[in-house]
Amino acid sequence: MPDPSQLGSGDQPQIDKQELAFYEKMKKDLRDLLSKKKAIDKNLAAVEDYIFRYEGAYLEDALNGNIIHGFDNYLKGSGSGAGGYGNANNALKRKGTFTDNDRLFSLSSATYLKVRCESGII
Repeated sequence: MPDPSQLGSGDQPQIDKQELAFYEKMKKDLRDLLSKKKAIDKNLAAVEDYIFRYEGAYLEDALNGNIIHGFDNYLKGSGSGAGGYGNANNALKRKGTFTDNDRLFSLSSATYLKVRCESGII
């Protein structure tokens, strides 16, 4: 049975001032942490978007090879790169021939994939 000195008008125990202060401090700390998390999530999304865009630019511009498919074409000189082998039309045809599966760095981020799936991009 509760101590009668702690009973208020509705027969409910009164909250100690020390407990209330602790509760308010925890509530403020939680608000602050959630705000920090939101800022960190926003920063992470910006970095992941940056990686996605520059990864796409790299894959699109790497006419003679890239880290995903290798550099065999560069060594053979089949593009319009070193030594002037090949022709410009061949290089233009190859530009932009990559898929999302070629995105090694973007695909390695679980959070970026989750955001893309939720937004319907993938």
